[in-house]
Amino acid sequence: MNEKFQLTRLQELNADFTQIKGQPFSHFFCPVLYRDDDVALCKAHIVNQAFPEAPLDWTVQRKDVDNFYGSTFESEFVAVQYNAQTRDDIFADKKLSNLFKPQILVDNKPVDYFVADSEIPKDFTRLQFDNNGQIIQLALKMSPEVFDAAKENNWEMAISKDVRVPALVSLIKAAHLTLFEMLGYRYALSAGGHFVGRHILGEFFLQNYGKPRPDALKNAYPFFREFANMVRPVNSSEINFQGTITDKQLLLCQEYGGTAWAIVVFVKAAQSLHAVLLPFFDQPDAVAKYFKFLQYENETVEVVLMQFEKEQFKLIRPTKLIWPKNGILYPD
Repeated sequence: MNEKFQLTRLQELNADFTQIKGQPFSHFFCPVLYRDDDVALCKAHIVNQAFPEAPLDWTVQRKDVDNFYGSTFESEFVAVQYNAQTRDDIFADKKLSNLFKPQILVDNKPVDYFVADSEIPKDFTRLQFDNNGQIIQLALKMSPEVFDAAKENNWEMAISKDVRVPALVSLIKAAHLTLFEMLGYRYALSAGGHFVGRHILGEFFLQNYGKPRPDALKNAYPFFREFANMVRPVNSSEINFQGTITDKQLLLCQEYGGTAWAIVVFVKAAQSLHAVLLPFFDQPDAVAKYFKFLQYENETVEVVLMQFEKEQFKLIRPTKLIWPKNGILYPD
């Protein structure tokens, strides 16, 4: 980290930690691992900067934790920003090709290929097509004879990418860091902050750090399944949410006169807005309310719109929120 970084943000966080715990941390008390280790730190953006017009807000984080979640999940989640026109550039753009891994199918069977920048083996077939004036050449791993015999077969290009679980993990992390950046250790050291940070994100990191990326992705499917209802896309809203880290607006889940049990944090990624339901375990019965809502079919939540101003939350107005639970987040 540079000197300015060390003298400002880290110092502010240490003062905040000291105020709450009565003594400073030695290096950095991580809001994911809940450890104070002498390790490399980094400037961790709340929303991945690969998204266009992503907010520049950032916080301090352990470099190993931030890099792990960035390379394993956020690198997959960024695919949501591309639209149908992406398919026209899928072979020409190496980044898109690596991200989507397009297939060439003959009668629904994949044919191996590579981009043919030079000579190709004689038993392969060169395939050439025009992409908006740019000539793209592929080498199909099939002999010219086999290619000629298959010309009348059904040829297709398949582009698909399932980013549902990477999105779930990335959005939980972004929401967690949003509240850490806004509230510091008031949030991180709360029961709800500890649950999301250490129990979910921290535990998965400890179980999978250092493993091959495909293995970590595979392990995420069963691990995060019970948290699938924590995240929902926002298709429409009477409130023009821009993402909590930007507009400082969120929703407190609380029935009139009842116990507050969750906070809805909004995360904007490209043109998509997502809502993340984080626990608010200030009272013992809030724990039961939170897990009951995640596990059962109830979709209606009484909430209070809140605005964060001058280090405090201002209650705006009560309303109701529909949290859809139909549809399938996890593939069969």
